[in-house]
Amino acid sequence: MSKIEYLFISRCLSEFAGAILPVVFPLFILKTTHSLSLSGLFFTITMLPSVLLTPAMGVWIEKYEKKKVTFFSVLTLAILCSIESMLLKFGRYDFIYLVCFAILVAIFSMMLDLSSKVLFTELVDESELEKYNGIRSILDNLSVFGAPMLGTLVYGVFGFSSVILILAILYVLAAVVIAFIPLESKNGGNDQIVEESFVQKFRIGLHFIRTEKAILKYFLLIMALNFFVASSEEVTNPGIAIQKYHLPTSIFGLVSIAFSIGVILSGIFIAKNSKIEFRKHISKLFVLNSLVMVLIGFSSVFFISFNAFVFFGLMLFFEVLLGFITILVNVPMTSFFQSQVPLNIQSRFFALLSFSANLIVPLGILYTGFLASAIGADVTYIINNILVIVIVCFAFWKEIGRGFRAFLLKKWKMSK
Repeated sequence: MSKIEYLFISRCLSEFAGAILPVVFPLFILKTTHSLSLSGLFFTITMLPSVLLTPAMGVWIEKYEKKKVTFFSVLTLAILCSIESMLLKFGRYDFIYLVCFAILVAIFSMMLDLSSKVLFTELVDESELEKYNGIRSILDNLSVFGAPMLGTLVYGVFGFSSVILILAILYVLAAVVIAFIPLESKNGGNDQIVEESFVQKFRIGLHFIRTEKAILKYFLLIMALNFFVASSEEVTNPGIAIQKYHLPTSIFGLVSIAFSIGVILSGIFIAKNSKIEFRKHISKLFVLNSLVMVLIGFSSVFFISFNAFVFFGLMLFFEVLLGFITILVNVPMTSFFQSQVPLNIQSRFFALLSFSANLIVPLGILYTGFLASAIGADVTYIINNILVIVIVCFAFWKEIGRGFRAFLLKKWKMSK
């Protein structure tokens, strides 16, 4: 078995475990507190430390071999889940224990995510990054596909402690698989940065993002996308399907399933067409991605006089298409970062990227929520994605200009 296959198996196990907890935990906290406001406060408190510590984690991870950090993170998650499962079995439902458990799980999950990203880069040749990122996308989505259903089923029949015990077993298996990875690190430059202070390392990461124009451009584009369209699942999709078209909540989950189908198909397409340089078409894919979302918004506006299920069928088709194009954007962009950001600063770069996204997404949700309440979720969807297209055109105006001139020149030659 190859090194990357070991990482994929471990990732499937940890991703499956990580997809169960966010679905079941809120149910248990709501049952324990009997208050939506307390539940909201609980998850705000427990997520803040991991968000605030993300930049520091990125710098700290660079001191150590990424395989060891990944193994340590997964094993710690297994130990935490084992302890919490035992506490719950003995009837210790103390709120403070639950808060501490949730905070530590969030922190070590973030550490696992950051270290595994850099480990992935170490294991894969640069020429095959897009191919294996496509495979990773397929496996990630397949891993989490049945997790919510299994988690809620086990929770309903056996209780929360049994769910946590299953997570512990999955994390133990993931740690065992990680231990078998025979790793020869490609990064020979770590020694020269060990002597630098945390502040120096942090400044180097910021300086790299600020001075590398291509990196900065994609970094800012990701922030723009997160602000304007990351709220689809929380605001615009339910605002359109449930609030405007009054579709039953029991079938609303099909929207996420349709998107996941598109993601899986896209991952297969990328893996089978690894010779296509998707990065060269990233600006077109960005625009196409937003155009599909604009079409969803316009469909919502113009299909209001039709049967709601006719519109919903069209929406599901667009969601499959959207999932397909989204991965065609995400995979080459991730591969670009992995190939262009030096290995010795990759963990701090991805930490800064994650930190920025975690700050900008709630702001985007807040903005979109207020705007959707005023003018409608579908109109907001249209406006937000038109703004994204404008930003993309501004960011890639030189490339777009060259392409437009080449198109005009070709037409002129054909006319002659």
